[in-house]
Amino acid sequence: MRDTRSIEEKNRDRLVGTRAEEVASWYFRLNGFLSLPGFVVHLDQDKAEIGADGSPRYQKTEADLIGVRFVESKEIIFAFGSKREMQDDPRLFNICPASETKQALFVLVEVKAGLCKMNGPWTNSRSENMQRVIRRLGFAVDEDHVQKIAKEMYRTGKYEDDFYILQYICIGGEKNRDICERYPSVVQIDWFEIGQFMIERFLSFPEKTPDGHVHDQWPEFGKKFGRWITSKQKLGNLVEVNPLVLKKYIKTGDF
Repeated sequence: MRDTRSIEEKNRDRLVGTRAEEVASWYFRLNGFLSLPGFVVHLDQDKAEIGADGSPRYQKTEADLIGVRFVESKEIIFAFGSKREMQDDPRLFNICPASETKQALFVLVEVKAGLCKMNGPWTNSRSENMQRVIRRLGFAVDEDHVQKIAKEMYRTGKYEDDFYILQYICIGGEKNRDICERYPSVVQIDWFEIGQFMIERFLSFPEKTPDGHVHDQWPEFGKKFGRWITSKQKLGNLVEVNPLVLKKYIKTGDF
């Protein structure tokens, strides 16, 4: 299908998508994930495929984010003579609760500014993109294991054994009922829920707000969000701290 959007519209949509991925990346970082954004799945051979528009394609697809969180991941704050453990989002750590087997949680994340979606390359088993990612993640013991994991991912969106979990996660402005029906094991998290988590995190742990040199190393969104909620807190305007603010930021680039 021909893209009829103007250059201005394409640039605007690109910025919206970039901001959505920045927010999602920060969310997973705050929850203890070691992550790699924009993971590209390349062709098996150095030969371009010709796309529908006649242009060469050198990659199979791209995952907005892949990451791993180990079951004992935690962050402890030592401040004002006290010791407090920061609480990660149950929507994520409950996927892989503490157990005797100490499962590691790998995630394959699709990020949309609007309705949650699963990209075709991750649902089309004939493309074998899932196998390529599983091989790179490195926890499959052999090729038979790779195929077993991929089969379950294509069928349900989740693989689990005694030691590892691979979970497909959709992030977006609205949860998709079709995904719920076709892939009930896929986790969907919307921007309102992410906003709730981030607001609670910063209000509960003001020690983490941007007030020192260490925060200069944060990504741009992290610094902006921290400064925004700090300003609300100082002015006593917590009634205006609405989780929907993330949707506004993704759309406009401002709070």
